Amino acid sequence: MSLIARAPYRVGQFGRALAPWVPTRDRALASAILLPAQLAAFRLMSPPDQRHAVRVARCLLDGGLCDPDLLVAALLHDLGKVDAAGLGRVRLPHRVSKVLLTRYAPGLWRRASARPRRGPLRGYYLLRHHPRLGAAWAARLGASAHACALIAAHQGGGVACEGTEVGFARLLARLRDADDRS
Repeated sequence: MSLIARAPYRVGQFGRALAPWVPTRDRALASAILLPAQLAAFRLMSPPDQRHAVRVARCLLDGGLCDPDLLVAALLHDLGKVDAAGLGRVRLPHRVSKVLLTRYAPGLWRRASARPRRGPLRGYYLLRHHPRLGAAWAARLGASAHACALIAAHQGGGVACEGTEVGFARLLARLRDADDRS
């Protein structure tokens, strides 16, 4: 899809990123689903990422999906955008420049995001590798292997691993769809 065709979505996304709060009802939903340690990590995510995660979970719930692992994955799928070691996080300039770089300078994007760095470039690495990083962090927080596999595979074209059961593939497809629409 062209950058112009996605413009309304990106403008809305940018506007939502500027709002610094998380509504009480969103915090309540996260509290009802996540374990205490998971909730503490969820709260480390930026407010826009928290609101997005709750929109993903609500989209799944509205679609009749109430699998606990799927809902945990929905709420924690972007956890890797925060560095577990506290060395950085994905910020709005990282997000905007990623869209532009992947479109107009993909080689530069690949180089800037390929390896962990300190300083402002850390956000590019986190943005590119957040599914794997978030899945590992969620595992340390007590998320099930199923939820972690969903987090690890939530972005990208393929299924998490060879031989994945049909039920997992269906849940992954629903998570990806809810993520794209939220």
